[in-house]
Amino acid sequence: MSEFSTYVESQDATHLLLNPEAVNKGGEDKIFDWFTRCLAAKKDGRDVVNGTLGSLLDDDGHLAINRTVERQIRGQPSIELVGYAPLRGLPLFRDLAIELALGSNRQAIEEAGISAISIATPGGCGALSASVSNFVDVGDRILLRARHWGPYKTIIEERGCKIATWPFLPETPEAGLEHLERAGLATELTSLAQSQKRVLIWLNDPAHNPTGLSLQASERRAVLEEVWEHALAYPEVGITLLIDAAYTLYAAEPYGWATTLKEEIARRGDFPENLMLCFAISCSKSHTCYGLRTGALVCLHPNKQFTDKLVEVLLHTGRGTWSAAPRVAQRAISEVHIDAELHEEWQGERDSFKRLLDERRDAFRRAAAAHNLSLDPTHDGYFAFLECEANLQVCEIAATQHDVFLVPLEGGVRIGICAIAAEHMERVAAALADGLAQTR
Repeated sequence: MSEFSTYVESQDATHLLLNPEAVNKGGEDKIFDWFTRCLAAKKDGRDVVNGTLGSLLDDDGHLAINRTVERQIRGQPSIELVGYAPLRGLPLFRDLAIELALGSNRQAIEEAGISAISIATPGGCGALSASVSNFVDVGDRILLRARHWGPYKTIIEERGCKIATWPFLPETPEAGLEHLERAGLATELTSLAQSQKRVLIWLNDPAHNPTGLSLQASERRAVLEEVWEHALAYPEVGITLLIDAAYTLYAAEPYGWATTLKEEIARRGDFPENLMLCFAISCSKSHTCYGLRTGALVCLHPNKQFTDKLVEVLLHTGRGTWSAAPRVAQRAISEVHIDAELHEEWQGERDSFKRLLDERRDAFRRAAAAHNLSLDPTHDGYFAFLECEANLQVCEIAATQHDVFLVPLEGGVRIGICAIAAEHMERVAAALADGLAQTR
């Protein structure tokens, strides 16, 4: 062995080859870790209940697939299957993304002078990543509710930023604001506006992950009022509210935010120049094409010159990050929505999935009440959430003693309503109740 080899082997390769920020990265994703444990238990012959997934399963445990979308994907010609998409995304899909964000409110919003643009991204995560790359400075804090999807932290830290939070639920709810801590939001907005040149808020609503909570109309209006008023109070600070709409098409009010925006514009008139509203669109859940990574970032602002520039900015970010978003699902999904017959078929299947989720949520609520479990408010989408301090121990007891696999997250346990048949909800509630009893 040479003297050089001895020298290299004596050093810590981690610090030699990785930069200081990279050294601190690592760790398994909790969700996939518990999913893997569940699969291993099932392979060993155990009668498991799998509540770890963020994918919709049918009652037999198979991935639920919108067959209209699947057929349209499989029927694409070769060039659509394997070819590059334009860097901005296919024009049809980019227009559809705006429709998915605004619904029937689009015409009124655009007629009020609001310019809407979009760029295709690899899923909703791509849209989130693009926003933090461009709408704040390195080192800034992104404002989130205290309870949020865990990978937000990874996305934010990968861009050299940090997190600020406001309380998820109010300690003393106001009438009409039972699910919104408005004062906490105002306090954090003021703090960020006074310390940063730009403020970015990520709000996963409706059908919040991990609780299933959906803000009501009065609560959406209060959020928008706070953001709007802070934009007026701090005209030298850019403020962006991004709605993470990953689960919105399974909610009771899928276009609630667009309706609230339309009403606020009509009430107030002028839209502040330093305010932008965005939507992170994901087709993973709504069109059951999770792995095809199809989404978009939709941005709304009254200045068309600015939004034209924004398209170029976001194109540059995409080119330097993921190049172009995958093509085939952009094409297939656009065709489904353009064709009236296909759209009706897609919508019928989507509605059947929503009914399945609603039935499961109702069954879990009943089972939870029977076992005196106090859940966070849960209305729509894929998940429910049980607050508890001993979350890891509760999940271990549920898994090892009841063969019920859930996910321990900060502050409690996430229950994957999307993956659990209604007939198993009693078993899930019993396992959670037993875990809580043993850890008290």
